[in-house]
Amino acid sequence: MNRTDVHGTLREMWETRPARPRDDRQVAGVASAIARRYDLDPVLVRIGFVAAAFTGIGAALYIAGWIALPETPEDPAAPAHRPRPVLVVGLAVAAAVSIGFLFGDRGGVVVPALAVLALLFLLHRSRGDRVPRPVGPVADAPTVATPGPSLVKEDVPAPTPPAWDPLGAAPFAWDLPEPGPAQPPARPERPRRFPVTAVTLGLALLAGSATAVLLLLMGALVASNVPLVLGVGLGVIGAGLVVGAFLRSGRGLIPIALLLSALTWAAVAAPLDRWEAGGFGDLNATPTTLAQLQPVYQRSAGDITLDLRQLPLSGTGQVPTTATLGAGDLTVLVPADTDVKLNGSAGLGDVSLGGQKVSGPGAKLDVEDLGADNARSGQELVLTLSTGAGDVEVRRG
Repeated sequence: MNRTDVHGTLREMWETRPARPRDDRQVAGVASAIARRYDLDPVLVRIGFVAAAFTGIGAALYIAGWIALPETPEDPAAPAHRPRPVLVVGLAVAAAVSIGFLFGDRGGVVVPALAVLALLFLLHRSRGDRVPRPVGPVADAPTVATPGPSLVKEDVPAPTPPAWDPLGAAPFAWDLPEPGPAQPPARPERPRRFPVTAVTLGLALLAGSATAVLLLLMGALVASNVPLVLGVGLGVIGAGLVVGAFLRSGRGLIPIALLLSALTWAAVAAPLDRWEAGGFGDLNATPTTLAQLQPVYQRSAGDITLDLRQLPLSGTGQVPTTATLGAGDLTVLVPADTDVKLNGSAGLGDVSLGGQKVSGPGAKLDVEDLGADNARSGQELVLTLSTGAGDVEVRRG
């Protein structure tokens, strides 16, 4: 494939871009338009947008499609369609998060964006010749003229008058059916679909339970393995969504997959083992001697504030301490000239030391700072600080 082929394909993609339908849409009809253009199930395209949302570009791609794809002309006879307010609000929130990823400290969205564009390019190369599905109602089939009556005369017996015309006064209407009670139109039988949603949920529950029992038998069923159990169930639901896309079923799995994805992500970002011990409430400590400095400070929920500015650090070596928090802010105050080595992490939050800052989720900052004098002097504070949901801040003063 040379440069000319690539340019021609991109131009063809733009010139044959589909129109957003009005009858089969959840928000603006972008997924339905792409599905009809390339003869795909709209559920499969919507799953692709949801998956792209977890990389930070899904909402931005949908909004771009909303702008780039025209809308089909409105049919006055068709009922007006309004986007669902909940989905529009969710799209706005996802777009705000996408902007944060694009312009934040950890905006690694270039590779996902290039991957999506490459997938669209390959999709057009393989299925670009598909005829787009009709958006409006299908026109009636043309009427085929039938030959006229035969000119050959045959001996045909005289017709018998029907029961409703015993005198034979209206022979022109004898071909009408006998009057009787109107029969209701027969209901078309709906094709039975495979119960993808119910079967997938059952398999996900069985897989998650089997994983938990296996971990229990191995003696490894602890809070830190909750993301593993959730991930197994999420994997089964993801497989069910793929199967349902081909069988045109299983749409009820989409909200469950979104909820389970959020729970799994939260369990990974803020491990539950940080909630197992330490109690609740704020913890404020101001040790004035090295003997008063505890090796570990821990809370399940609350704020931890350690004021280490009065510690005598005129000797040599390292002075370590650890602070672990389930949910809340963790703040450590250190002298202006003290050497500090920080190993900080925050599942959902920021980690900062002086002018250095890393934002979450999954923020980590491992740094060594020599203080205002920028020279090694006295003992070095080694701080291991972590919080599940909150900010970690080391401040000099």
